[in-house]
Amino acid sequence: MARGSKIARIVALILLGAGAAVLSNLAAPTERKLAWAGSYPRALDVGAPDLQPAPTTPVFPAVRPAFAEPTASPVASPAGTVGASPAAQVTAAPAPPAALEPDLAKAFPPHPDKAAIEVSPENVLLLHQRKALFLDARRSAVYADGHIPGARSLPVWESDIDARVKALYEEGLDQRAPIVAYCSGGNCEDSHMLAEKLYMVGFDNVLIYKDGFPDWQKRGLPVNRGANP
Repeated sequence: MARGSKIARIVALILLGAGAAVLSNLAAPTERKLAWAGSYPRALDVGAPDLQPAPTTPVFPAVRPAFAEPTASPVASPAGTVGASPAAQVTAAPAPPAALEPDLAKAFPPHPDKAAIEVSPENVLLLHQRKALFLDARRSAVYADGHIPGARSLPVWESDIDARVKALYEEGLDQRAPIVAYCSGGNCEDSHMLAEKLYMVGFDNVLIYKDGFPDWQKRGLPVNRGANP
């Protein structure tokens, strides 16, 4: 008898709990109400995947031309190589490049058969002293944190890069004059990609500062801060 009584209690408790659950579900708001078994018409319907088009990235030639140092003898650097303490940082806006000296144009002739050639840090200093155009291919925010004095920002991965290259072309600059492009050095390819874009609009004398801005800083050279004017 005792065993039958226990079973009856268990059954009663189960029925009581089920009844309470039913009442609770009926009284619950719509957004919290549970569906009954068998009432899931879209249980197996996961729908079509939400496919978003992949972002468009610049397309460049599969094989980039080999880089080489300028074939002409570089102009000797004048005494007193450019140098300054890292603390000598200014915030002046980049100024447009001055007229290029004829001897510099001879030392770094155009290379219409390739988008760019690499240039040594020593020649980078010479080109900077002689007011060659410098272009920073890094992102705008990185440029604002610090860049080579006089360099202009042409961030190759930002959406308006083609408009910036077009604006540079429309300035009527000498397309055969040396232009130094740089980024973050090391494995950074941004300066090479910028050179390809410049080459496509007719600039055929882009020089790559391979070690880029980190090398400039390591040499203790002046640094400007702030965005493009």
